[in-house]
Amino acid sequence: MIADLKPYSEYKESGLHWLGQVPGHWELKRLKTVGKINPSKSESTSLLRENALATFLPMERVGSDGRIDSREVLPASSLWSGFTYFRRDDVLLAKITPCFENGKGACLSNLPTAIGFGSTEFHVLRPRAALSPRFLYLQTCLAMFRDLGARSMTGSAGQQRVPSRFVEEHQTLIPPPAEQAAIVRFLDWTNERLERAIRAKRKVIALLNEQKQAIIHRAVTRGLDPSAPLKPSGIPWLGDIPQHWEVRRLKSLCRFVTSGSRGWARYYADAGLIFLRIGNISTTSVDLRLKHITYVTPPAGAEGERTRAMPNDLLLAITAQIGAVGIVPERLGEAFVNQHTALIRLRPGESVPRWIAYGLLSQFGKDQCRLMTNGGTKIGLTLDDVRCLVVLLPSRDEQTTIVNDIERQTRALDVAISRLEREIDLLREYCTRLVADVVTGKLDVREAAALLPDEAAPDSDEAAAEVDEETELADEEVAV
Repeated sequence: MIADLKPYSEYKESGLHWLGQVPGHWELKRLKTVGKINPSKSESTSLLRENALATFLPMERVGSDGRIDSREVLPASSLWSGFTYFRRDDVLLAKITPCFENGKGACLSNLPTAIGFGSTEFHVLRPRAALSPRFLYLQTCLAMFRDLGARSMTGSAGQQRVPSRFVEEHQTLIPPPAEQAAIVRFLDWTNERLERAIRAKRKVIALLNEQKQAIIHRAVTRGLDPSAPLKPSGIPWLGDIPQHWEVRRLKSLCRFVTSGSRGWARYYADAGLIFLRIGNISTTSVDLRLKHITYVTPPAGAEGERTRAMPNDLLLAITAQIGAVGIVPERLGEAFVNQHTALIRLRPGESVPRWIAYGLLSQFGKDQCRLMTNGGTKIGLTLDDVRCLVVLLPSRDEQTTIVNDIERQTRALDVAISRLEREIDLLREYCTRLVADVVTGKLDVREAAALLPDEAAPDSDEAAAEVDEETELADEEVAV
């Protein structure tokens, strides 16, 4: 069906270099003429008085699928000031970098209550009758919209914001209402099938990671010799370990443990020094994820020497994705860590950095982090918590041998995972291109939408439960 899509029969010049030609019967109008931008809070007063409950939307919960993730409902009576208010079917647009630029900072409010509230860093877009809320949401996700908005940002570096004037003056494509409905119907149908394929691949990745985790855990708690004599570890939930291994606190192996400086988000830049964040470390691998790198240009004199990452330093997430671990590779370049990451520098000679990293990555390491956060009730790990983590220590030669064996056994799994992740990236790229082509009128989907079968809407709660946890948390870190 998608392969059979064709352009419209007649086009006209839009007069906009970033848009080019558009279907002849579509209109171009400024957003402020077809919707309200940041409507007065007084419009919400009656709703606040009439409704006992409201939905709270934290900035980091804004999803990329057009639906609000949060279902946290709170009393509306206590929320009269200090928040942005919105209604069902309003489009919310994050205005601050980097939320706006990364394409995740928009959603269509499908509230379980009549009114919602959230960060003042949202623009609220309330479309009038000529513009479908879902169609407007799709337009705010377009890369060209994000690029134009990013160029219009004002404010200091790292904390720039999209001004309301850009949103008000943005030229918006307006197909006839029936055609907007057809576009929304077609893209929702197509996107659901692409998401279904992506969820299936994520399930396979999860199974492969479980297999990988079992290999790592067995190796770092029992070694490679099944006949080696054992002794009690002294840790009830761990059990026995090889008799010749030591049980040590991490602090006994470290030169120091620190975390990043606060406030470096204001130094974000397009190029400069590498800024390592939680999104760059993983719960499934000790190798850093460097596909998306953030850069900073701190001013002269900015405190940072303490947080400079060196080759073979260990990184451990101490908030959000608690327990994610990575090791700084050789030839990374000048890099620093953020405040949500512990930087662990080992003393040379006694331990192999990748051995310690695998120990922290194992279920044994994850269990310790979970227990130190009281099962998840504590916000994060302190640096003292990190120093007190227990590590198991065979001889240095044995550490190297076991690390090599772990990587030999997991190499094929890593290849399979990488292939699946690349397939997911390609599906995402295809989906992005399709949405752009359809929403800007490069492809005509009216006939295809009319031929779609009637079927129940997808269970959004079930789909949300299957969201890849690591990707979600990495996205959250962008907003921290």
